[in-house]
Amino acid sequence: MADMLQIGTQAVNTFKRALDVTSHNIANVDTDGYSRQRAEISSNTPSVVGMQFLGGGSKVSTIERIQADYIQRQLYSGQSLVEKYDSSLSLATQLEGIIAGNDEGVREFMQRAFDSIQEVSSDPTATATRQMFLDELDNLDSHISNLTSVLGDLQKQTNDQIGSLTIEINDRLDAVQKINDQVERAYAVGTQAPNDLLDQRDQAILELSQYIDIKTYPQEDGQVDIFLSGGDLPLLADNKKTYLSAELGPYRDENRTEMYMNISGQKIMISDRIEGGQLGGVLDFRSEMLDKAQNDLGLTLNGMTASMNWQHYQGWDLNGDPGESLFSPLVGKVLDNSNNDDLSDDGSGISIMFNPDTTALTGLNGTPPYSVNPQPDSYGEKQAYFDQAIKEIGQMQPREYELRFNSVTDQFDVFDRKTNEALGSFDRDGTTETFIDGFEFKGDNGVYSQGDKFVVKPHQDILEDFAVLVDDPDMVAARGQSPVETGLVPPGVSGTPLSNSSPPEAAAYGDNTNIANMAGLQSKSILLSDANDQATSTLLGGYSIMSANVGMYVRSSEIQLTAQENVFQQLTDRRDSLSGVSLDEEAVNLLRYQQAYDASAQIISTSQSLFQTLLSVVRG
Repeated sequence: MADMLQIGTQAVNTFKRALDVTSHNIANVDTDGYSRQRAEISSNTPSVVGMQFLGGGSKVSTIERIQADYIQRQLYSGQSLVEKYDSSLSLATQLEGIIAGNDEGVREFMQRAFDSIQEVSSDPTATATRQMFLDELDNLDSHISNLTSVLGDLQKQTNDQIGSLTIEINDRLDAVQKINDQVERAYAVGTQAPNDLLDQRDQAILELSQYIDIKTYPQEDGQVDIFLSGGDLPLLADNKKTYLSAELGPYRDENRTEMYMNISGQKIMISDRIEGGQLGGVLDFRSEMLDKAQNDLGLTLNGMTASMNWQHYQGWDLNGDPGESLFSPLVGKVLDNSNNDDLSDDGSGISIMFNPDTTALTGLNGTPPYSVNPQPDSYGEKQAYFDQAIKEIGQMQPREYELRFNSVTDQFDVFDRKTNEALGSFDRDGTTETFIDGFEFKGDNGVYSQGDKFVVKPHQDILEDFAVLVDDPDMVAARGQSPVETGLVPPGVSGTPLSNSSPPEAAAYGDNTNIANMAGLQSKSILLSDANDQATSTLLGGYSIMSANVGMYVRSSEIQLTAQENVFQQLTDRRDSLSGVSLDEEAVNLLRYQQAYDASAQIISTSQSLFQTLLSVVRG
């Protein structure tokens, strides 16, 4: 009877354990990240009596955690993408609202500026129409200044978000590290997997994936290593954390927060290697939308500034003086890298401006504004200079430039900052200039070391510096070139008809040729030349490109978010179907194990009854 009693006792313990597991599942039906558990019941090793094998009852061999690692890893990736597109869409929608709110304003003020030019053309000597023209330019200047300020505030907001998300990521790493320690100790002292700790760790990693894209690698001691999704930058390896830090980028005057990691004692910038999570979404928005929107808008303003200035240079004002700059000409700001050699110059003397290439044009001895510098020798040369300016405006591209000093060639190599495409080089000593994308790059003969880097953002510079310079209505250069040479002709004698060799001379008082040509810039294709050097966009068309790009980014983010939410939901459903707690199933298990427990208790009771009967027989 001892075997029967032992079997019953073991069975009671077995089904009591199974009831405990079932109760634990029910209690955690709403616990985030919980994976249902199952008591694995197996037969005890049978005993051998003579030639017979007698059963040894049952036992709970292990408490199995119903979970699939591959689904969990897919959840990390899926959630990272959902959060990326949700974060980028939130910011993109905000920027779209800013653009939409100012869209009609920019268009209206540009249109009103050109309408006022038409008014001057209709009555070129009237002070009122000239003043209205300058007032409309001031209105455009004020509106651009407001829009630039709002975009700058959004850039600051982006910096703040990057800093906040970095704190969240580091906090999540702390949580995973602590659980890793507990898991390792649990495996070291027992044979049963610490199921609840493993669930807590999976949930903590899932929360981490909301903020950044990761890959996980299980280790033999039960710990998990976590790397950025590229697999080469450790966030948690051998349970040692590598914290992220959000700091100003190497171009300090840019006021741009970047992401850093300290790897083997070396701080490296990793902003361009973070692709997912909320942090990846913010960085993508900044790079692919905010920066592009500013550069697109700046391209339009650079085109407008250069084309209207150069058209203004072609004319003469009411006083008979050559036209001066209507708007502040571009002066590119050179930002130096904090990692440059301490003995190197800061690059502020390097010149990046719009000053058309005249090397192919002969005889030019003056550069605008012509009222300060000498006029070209002839009308033909002056017109050729203007045509070259319009051609080079079309070569402008909405990008930023990185300058890298090469001590071997004694030159600065110029690269597209975003794509790293090599664009050309210019001499350090400043004796010659190089023209890239319509801009003149010229050195300053400063002191530089190999590898020194600088950044120039001409289209964002014009946003900050856009300003109207002419404030005197009499200085509006409405008059064009005289159709005849008048300088040496006696009174009452007809001059020689205009030719390319004619000297630059003002047309008669009341002439409107130059202001009419300026009005024509509204409908002229000036921007974004194609491979055949044919401009493809007007000034208003260039602004429309910015609006269209913003809209496309928003629509793309919406589509991507919807798609990734569907994928993530499917993954969640798969996990729930495998690992989730079903109350119906647990209720069945509860009833089944309770009945088995009662039956096992009956075995013990029967065993005791038989034993008492046997004792009674023996006692006689």
